Amino acid sequence: MNTIPSPARLKILAVILILLFVLSLAWLTYDNYRAGSEPWDLVFSAILLSVPLVLLYFSIGVLVVAGLQKRRQGRISQQIAKFIYRTPRAAGVLMVFFVAMFALDVFSGGGASFWEMLGGFVMHAFPAIVLGVILAVAWRRPMIGFVAFAIAAIYFLRLLVRNPLANIGTVLLFSGPMAAIATLFWANWKWQKDFQRVQKLQ
Repeated sequence: MNTIPSPARLKILAVILILLFVLSLAWLTYDNYRAGSEPWDLVFSAILLSVPLVLLYFSIGVLVVAGLQKRRQGRISQQIAKFIYRTPRAAGVLMVFFVAMFALDVFSGGGASFWEMLGGFVMHAFPAIVLGVILAVAWRRPMIGFVAFAIAAIYFLRLLVRNPLANIGTVLLFSGPMAAIATLFWANWKWQKDFQRVQKLQ
């Protein structure tokens, strides 16, 4: 029996997620425009900001499809099992690089020596380094990935308490994707029997 949701439902889900992606990116880009960014800076930032947004909405899509399959059939298909295994790991790698890119700002500051800038880069890149080490450990231990990325998501979520309107973009770019990655790691761990079944079929 086919466990994949109907094409109509998949199309509706895809349209909703794409619409949410476009609206999120437009809102964040407009926020940068109001801050006085130059046109080329807007284009570059839009490309950069699209990375965590794609991770967020693609991960949500995978989770929704997997959840529908699990609820209706009691198991997930081979194709979705592969997505659940690969997506949090690939998304985790991209999020590590995305977080690390913000540390590059230290090299644009004038008046500092090379070693001072290098020390500043290491300090600013420390969260990305820690996240990368945790991801390496979680590669074969999805429960660790779930706990670590859930903590990271909560860490960035604290910004909403301080100033919800000013920090919702930051939360959308960091907390949202990390929460989605954590949920995918949880699904990978929770549905381990389905993954073992898929591995036997390969």
